[in-house]
Amino acid sequence: MKGGPTGQVRVADHSATLVPEGPETEVRPGPPIASGPQIASGPEPPPRPPRGTAWNDHSLLLLAVVTVQIVLSLRLVWTNSASIDEATSLWAGHLELAHWLHGAAVPLFQTHLAGAPVIYPPIAALANSAGGLVGARLLSVAFMTAATVMLWAVTSRLFGGRAAFFATALFAVLGPTQFLGALATSGSMALLLMTISAWCVVAARDRDDSTLLVVAAVGVLALANATAYSTALFDPVIVALAALVIAGKYGVKAALGRAGYIAACVTGLVAVLLAVGGPLYVAGVMYTTLARSAGGNAPAVVLADSWRWVGVVWILAWGGVLACWRWGDKPQAWLLAVLAAAGMLAPLEQARLHTTTSLAKHVDLGAWLAAPAAGYALAQLSRISKRRVVSIAAAGLVAAAIGPAGALGAAQARKLFRAWPDAQATMTKLRALTQQYPGHFLAEDDDIPGYYLEGAVPGPRWSDTAYFSYVPPGGHQALIGAAALRAAIARHYFSLIILDYLATPGTDAEITADVGRAGGYQSPIELPFSSGGYTIWTYRPRQPPEGQHGHR
Repeated sequence: MKGGPTGQVRVADHSATLVPEGPETEVRPGPPIASGPQIASGPEPPPRPPRGTAWNDHSLLLLAVVTVQIVLSLRLVWTNSASIDEATSLWAGHLELAHWLHGAAVPLFQTHLAGAPVIYPPIAALANSAGGLVGARLLSVAFMTAATVMLWAVTSRLFGGRAAFFATALFAVLGPTQFLGALATSGSMALLLMTISAWCVVAARDRDDSTLLVVAAVGVLALANATAYSTALFDPVIVALAALVIAGKYGVKAALGRAGYIAACVTGLVAVLLAVGGPLYVAGVMYTTLARSAGGNAPAVVLADSWRWVGVVWILAWGGVLACWRWGDKPQAWLLAVLAAAGMLAPLEQARLHTTTSLAKHVDLGAWLAAPAAGYALAQLSRISKRRVVSIAAAGLVAAAIGPAGALGAAQARKLFRAWPDAQATMTKLRALTQQYPGHFLAEDDDIPGYYLEGAVPGPRWSDTAYFSYVPPGGHQALIGAAALRAAIARHYFSLIILDYLATPGTDAEITADVGRAGGYQSPIELPFSSGGYTIWTYRPRQPPEGQHGHR
């Protein structure tokens, strides 16, 4: 030991030993030799977790949010019979399961469903078999609750725990969120899959080796697109999110590389799925999404409905963008801007198409993506003072302000869930008619009777007025549309013809004339349903009907 110039004790360094080896000398590490007093520094404190990732600090707040969300959705589950979208999904699921297990015939659901009939419908059908319509709706409650948890996970990583609380609380009480959480359709499952993909690309930022997370993001996003084709509208948002979260840490080149990789892989994977599915799936994607025909709703109506449902999210999200830009954090402002813009994609797209069909479901997907930006704005608003007491009080006031939004959302969700008539009583009467007049049945919007009567009447017996094909006796070529209906009715192919003059009024008028020309059908029975009712013609065949037909 030698004394230093300041009187401190220095320990001689014996961490290396010179060992002669031939003409050269190799330096090998040797054991340290303790000579003299050692200065103990003590154990280093554990590293603090990244901002917003400490689960235990906020788990009770998250539990409170999802509890409120579950209660709000549960109160809707028992309030109405199946909507046509629910009936279609569940009926398709049961028929797909019967096809897989027993080889039963299945209508061409892939040509008109807005999602692959082999993904969500069979899962929902299993839940329906276990618990009826309520069981299928509870599955959606679970999906939407998990989506809210993913929103917390994403927002806390991006903007901290306080922003995560405000984002999830706001999203949970929106009317479309409550509605989608109680509706047995593919929208809730598709939203959850999209949120998982978003979490993967955000979590990949904090991993040295993010390969698995990026691959998972690609696979889950492609699965979301297959579950509900409408989610493809938000694929560019997920790609942009993947780039922006790593741009500040790894640079623009790395960000562009990751964005290009995810975009190319998702596009390629979706193309492979379509190739495997075949032309019928391609036709379904074109019919329901890419080449969707314009509706009759004015763009102002579409935007007004969207504003009522999620306008508060738009205002807060863009407020967060402006605040962040004002404070000079430009990279984060760009991230907030992408999220805020995502919230407006669905309304703008459906305004372009002049349709409000499924608008409430689609705007909720965008609201989930915009919610982190809205949560960021509320978090900044709650930090009006550096004093802890004042900050906590401000946060409480901001949280309390979400209450009126929840009350409004509850009223909106209740109205959305009463938008279709209760079909229980009508289906009971219709069940008796199908037993009294066995055979094949033509029904306008056959999905609801097909679902409710699925146990009593096999699915292949039902045909829809929207699409029908028929091979006359002795013929070799199938007739399609009006010609097929005319030929089938003339030969009394159908024992029941059920019309409501809503979905296909032009075709219904032709069918009514065909029934009059064919003769043999009994006077129509009127059953109250929808805004008017079912008009039902009956025919009791003396022998099995001739000819063959195909479903839509």
